[in-house]
Amino acid sequence: MAGYILMPGILPLAYGQSVRGTETQAVTLPSDVPLRIRTTKTAHLKKGAVVDGVLTEPVYLRDRIVLPEGAAVRGVVTDYQNVDKTTRAQALLNGDVTPLHQPVISFDLIHTPNGDVSIHSRAVVRDTEVVRFDAATSHPGVIQRAKAFVRDRINSARDAAFAPGKKDRALRLLYGQLPYHPQRIWSGTQFVADLTEAATFNVPAETPLPLASSQALTDSSQIQVTARLLTSLSSDAAHNGDNVVAMVTKPVITPQHELLFPEGTELHGTVLRAKPSKSFGRNGQLRFTFSDLQLAGRPEEHVHGMLAGASGEKSQNITVDQEGGIKSNPDKNRFVAPAVLGLLTFVGQTEDRDGSGLGRQTVASNGFGIIARVVALTLNDRRVAIGFGSYSFAKSVYFRFLTRGHAVVFPKDTLVEVSLTNR
Repeated sequence: MAGYILMPGILPLAYGQSVRGTETQAVTLPSDVPLRIRTTKTAHLKKGAVVDGVLTEPVYLRDRIVLPEGAAVRGVVTDYQNVDKTTRAQALLNGDVTPLHQPVISFDLIHTPNGDVSIHSRAVVRDTEVVRFDAATSHPGVIQRAKAFVRDRINSARDAAFAPGKKDRALRLLYGQLPYHPQRIWSGTQFVADLTEAATFNVPAETPLPLASSQALTDSSQIQVTARLLTSLSSDAAHNGDNVVAMVTKPVITPQHELLFPEGTELHGTVLRAKPSKSFGRNGQLRFTFSDLQLAGRPEEHVHGMLAGASGEKSQNITVDQEGGIKSNPDKNRFVAPAVLGLLTFVGQTEDRDGSGLGRQTVASNGFGIIARVVALTLNDRRVAIGFGSYSFAKSVYFRFLTRGHAVVFPKDTLVEVSLTNR
């Protein structure tokens, strides 16, 4: 996208700066516009609980930034959703009988430089991370993977000891060991909040940028745009030839300060490959491209748009290849976790120096929360500890190698990065 500007998430005025004396104009965001929010404080998972957060992505309207990244929002828990069956089953097999729920939140207040604005929205949990194609690290070797594994463990240990939020981490660790525990909306949880009603905001008055000519796209070699999917996609449900529609969320401006792609520009494409997930840990694959660009007031432009990045659920562990294909990968500790549990089960058969074997039995009972440890300590029976250890080992093998693999799932409003070239 050489020479072209993807509008940054900033305002002409710093967030919170007084705009007294500055001429403003009212702009209206339509309903269904998604707000991407990250919570800043841990809250109780109960109806009426107050939830504080900030926007993680700016919100544009055509060429104007309406809400800046970092704007503070506040809402309340209005309802619950049951977790999916797989998550529930895994929790039960881990000894957690808590009736797990996901919160539904109505974010109803947002702080802007021109004052607080009331909004109406419905938000659900959407913990994602952006994954981009990187040719330099797309195929790491065994040594590179080992170094990365060690580096991640060192960084995790350092963060656990010194990074902010130690109280939350300790509480989450404790809850993870209990068979029944309270539920929380942890600080850092991500939500997507769809506006259920149009919302009006005052922004500094500016002259709209003129539209660039269609020749600007023809003359460009490659332009990268950020968009959100208007259609849901899943490798388990999609078929070759299915239509895909996305909407540009950040305007693109030429060096001549002309608007090449305003917010709201639509991209139309097609699913080229959909490979469903299958048993024995075989994960799904998905590939789609964009072939047409629809700008209001103009005829369709034929383009070639290839996926360069996508925002996927962390549990999917997705990667993007050089042709824009997306696949879900096995868990990073797919081999390590079963090996460690198997080793712990084996060492549980030996005795400590004092002949009791109590310490090793307690270690071997790892994998079923505090229940297994209490039982192993109370009974001091090697067979009980080995039984718990064998159960944990079998469970780890089943979920990593025998059960159905991960599907590639992109719900509506998923953020994607698309590299566009003129066809």
